[in-house]
Amino acid sequence: MASVSITRRRTSSGPRYVVRYRLGGRTYPIRHAGSFTRERDAKTRRDFVAGELAAGRDPTRGLRALTETPVRRTLKTEFDKFETSRVDVGPKTLALYRNARDRLRSLASMAPDEVTAAQVQAWIAENSTASEDYAKLSPKSLGHYLSTLRQVLDFCDVMPNPARSPKVKLPGQDKEEVAPPQTNEWQAIKAGLPAKVSLIARFIECEGVRVKEALQLTYGDVDFASKRVRISKARTKGRTAGQRWLPVPDELLDEISDLVPLEDRHRDRLVFPLLTDNQVRDRLYRTCRDAGVAAYSPHDLRHRRCSLWLRMGIDEVQAAAWAGHSKPSMTQDTYGHVMIDPGQDEWRAFWLASYASERSAGVVSVWSQEDEPGSKPATEANSTLQES
Repeated sequence: MASVSITRRRTSSGPRYVVRYRLGGRTYPIRHAGSFTRERDAKTRRDFVAGELAAGRDPTRGLRALTETPVRRTLKTEFDKFETSRVDVGPKTLALYRNARDRLRSLASMAPDEVTAAQVQAWIAENSTASEDYAKLSPKSLGHYLSTLRQVLDFCDVMPNPARSPKVKLPGQDKEEVAPPQTNEWQAIKAGLPAKVSLIARFIECEGVRVKEALQLTYGDVDFASKRVRISKARTKGRTAGQRWLPVPDELLDEISDLVPLEDRHRDRLVFPLLTDNQVRDRLYRTCRDAGVAAYSPHDLRHRRCSLWLRMGIDEVQAAAWAGHSKPSMTQDTYGHVMIDPGQDEWRAFWLASYASERSAGVVSVWSQEDEPGSKPATEANSTLQES
């Protein structure tokens, strides 16, 4: 039969009252339930153990809950849990989550359900000014971090979400005009590019692709027969508009073909292996420095091509399809007023010929699954942009 008892022990500091119990008869071992200096506390523990035994439960779990110190739930610890749960995002997004966590500042030690809209606004103000330990964040970076904070509070089931309150405002920002490299600058940069990044930089400048789209391009995406490349959903920003076909000049296709023998071009093999975003950017920056021109990023090369398309007279619908924009107005608003001379562009004749070919076909060349096994052919109905 289960039993519980109090044993009085003499110690150098005075008597102690030890609570012990058995889950059954004498064959069951004696278990320790606590030691107290006051008999009243020992009786309280004895009564608790007796109640658990009477209910047919092992008191171990209940005793553990009584003696363990509860861990305080803070926004910083919830950020870590949120990051672990996001198995659907890439390393770049996870790095953004970690950066946002490191800039929590006054919010870090607060429990998620304690955060108010006023405290979120105070956090924005904290990060909008520089201090000894923290640099000032730009409005764009603050927007990214606020978006992460909103997701974490949603993850914590905080309702209503204070970070989504209309009272929370970000600092205003003046959007600067896109300033891609002019033709003379690009010629100087191209002449000094190291062999390792020369082809990918020229490919980005010619095709107007994002650096991630170029780095993740595989030989399965290159259609040598039709002289085009496919930017699939898996290799763009995850939006339908980013999926597209792009014509490629013979010169670049020949260089891509020479990289790997025909028998080794399996579908998943990267066209530009052993390169990272940072490597391409750093080598381009160094080349700009050595050429004595302003520092341009790989994305500035994309800006250059999108601007040139419009300056050549290519309509915004076709330019948006080639750029992978969701709306033609986005292309026009971003690049419509960029000052750049298309006259000396080495690919001018190629793109004007491709544009004429698209117009004669009557449908903008967007990505489709027509070449995928078991898929239906693409038609005008499944093309997202048509000639206006």
